[in-house]
Amino acid sequence: MDIRSRVALRIRTIRKSRGLTQEDLAEMIDRSVDAVSNIERGTSLAGYDTLERLAVGLGVAVADFFADAEPGSSRRTAAMQRLVDAARSLDDETLEKGVAIIEVLAGRRSFG
Repeated sequence: MDIRSRVALRIRTIRKSRGLTQEDLAEMIDRSVDAVSNIERGTSLAGYDTLERLAVGLGVAVADFFADAEPGSSRRTAAMQRLVDAARSLDDETLEKGVAIIEVLAGRRSFG
């Protein structure tokens, strides 16, 4: 999967996780529904201005569109986005505890 397809998947996944339709998003970013559709299908490359509008409209950083750049399923992409969204709401101490739990689950660290 090329970078355009991965970014398209991330944008579509984040939009859906927010409960937005393509029409909703198009209106929020002052673009046509066709433009949003083309971006989400990876047939059109969004310019920086559009990426910035998408980030603001979806409540994420532009970098989030490029995060987890390894190819993966839409299910994995959605789970990663939910994880990032949840982590953003945590204070530093709780976030560090969450990271430790995930590291145990990933086998990178022992429990205790």
